[in-house]
Amino acid sequence: MQVVAKITISNSNFETWLEFFNGYKEKRIEFIQNEVVEKINDQEARVTFEITDLEGLTSLSASEEITSREAELGVVTEIL
Repeated sequence: MQVVAKITISNSNFETWLEFFNGYKEKRIEFIQNEVVEKINDQEARVTFEITDLEGLTSLSASEEITSREAELGVVTEIL
């Protein structure tokens, strides 16, 4: 399943978010492929990828480690 996600960052900036996002890339690649991150501006990014394991990706995305850091950064993810 091909997905495009809009990432809005309200409490930080693109570079800080990208560092966090890349910090768990090895975990994400177990569930997705062909990921492309595009900087829209300092507060927005677009991420396109293909989901290979929706259940695994959902579980990873809901983990306390990720949700708490996203809350600190003010990250909102919208699937387009």
